[in-house]
Amino acid sequence: MDVGKKLTLFHNQKKSFLQKNNMQKIGYYRKSGELFLQNLSLKKLVDHYGTPTFVYDSNLIKNSFYMLKKIMDPLNGKIHFAVKSNDNLGVIKYINSLGAGADVVSIGELKRCLKVSVKPKDIIFSGVGKQKDEIEFAINKNIKQLNAESIEELKDIIEISKNIKKTVNVALRVNLDINAKTHKKISTGDENSKFGIIYNDIVNAYKLINEASFIKPYGLAIHVGSQLFDYDVFFQTFSKIKNLALELRNLGYEVNHLDLGGGFGVDYTMKNLLNYKSLSKALNEVFKNKEFQLSVEPGRSLIAESGILLTKVIRTKSTNYKNFLIVDAAMNNLIRPTLYNATHSIQPLKIKSDRSSKKYDVVGPICETGDFLGIDFNLQETKKNEVLAIMTCGAYGSVMRSNYNSRPSAAEVFIFNNKEILLRKRENIDELLNLDIIPNF
Repeated sequence: MDVGKKLTLFHNQKKSFLQKNNMQKIGYYRKSGELFLQNLSLKKLVDHYGTPTFVYDSNLIKNSFYMLKKIMDPLNGKIHFAVKSNDNLGVIKYINSLGAGADVVSIGELKRCLKVSVKPKDIIFSGVGKQKDEIEFAINKNIKQLNAESIEELKDIIEISKNIKKTVNVALRVNLDINAKTHKKISTGDENSKFGIIYNDIVNAYKLINEASFIKPYGLAIHVGSQLFDYDVFFQTFSKIKNLALELRNLGYEVNHLDLGGGFGVDYTMKNLLNYKSLSKALNEVFKNKEFQLSVEPGRSLIAESGILLTKVIRTKSTNYKNFLIVDAAMNNLIRPTLYNATHSIQPLKIKSDRSSKKYDVVGPICETGDFLGIDFNLQETKKNEVLAIMTCGAYGSVMRSNYNSRPSAAEVFIFNNKEILLRKRENIDELLNLDIIPNF
């Protein structure tokens, strides 16, 4: 596809959707070939904040949230934002202000939520490796529920709650051996993964919950993987957990809540708009009788499309086989291409109509062949010091950052009501050096 057409197509689809729904224009768009967001020039953001910089659009987040809320509300469902997808305090606070609770997988994420006044009663604590101090902290904070992922963890929760004499809601995360039809590194629902309690152990686990003095049975939880699009996967997952819940009810156990996880997919090629059609169809077919209170834990689908990574070309380079754009962002800023072979759309900050198209590898300065952001991308001929926008970076972008090669992390900027808000300052080298303790040899 020609330079810029992907983004133009995506924007036109958004525009058509918004016109049909009488909504204001949202998302990234071009004016005279230059990228804008909420009437703000991204070039001006680059001039002010430098590169690499992550930018997030509040309107796209809001649109994604309300699209899902419209599906969940009639089904007695609650949305809990998966904090692991983006743990920036400003992002958590904004999504919570829309009405979302939080799903956390560490004491660090839990403390981040509490820091921005997410109510404990709206927080679910998942995760396969909770340590005893994390469990005790969560119980003392009176969170909504702990999702136990093993019999051993469940026994720890029972012991801790008894010792501190505090009641806690516990749900069992189940592993029902479901093939999520996704990348193997983000598939979590089959018995080859470390997650959840297998079917054969569920009745025994629920028995332990019911016999414990300070445990309130809160239901079942499941999460089979990420980047899920397939209706059959949703239907199979929801049907299996519902049938298991009904089995437990028939045995006399209380099962009122079903935590259905997240993983709802996003099209990183930008060929298709975010939609929840397959999810909605499966939810309404399986839970039309409203026998349970439901919760879902989206992360990527709420925030991925809202974010971009702005990066400057340090220099260009060609070999007999490749043309390279060496940019100032790297795998320490965005590791998804390296880790998952993920493809993000890459766009010039400004389209220049007099430029011909050229195929590039967009790579970072880190000393690894695997440090790339895009392979074999058709872009307009691009020159040193020009800026590129790597799209759909709102989820699993900055949150997975590192300081590899002693590289400081990027700045993060939030666009809200046509104004820019700095959410995270750019690190500097001196800050990194001060973390180390120099021994007195």
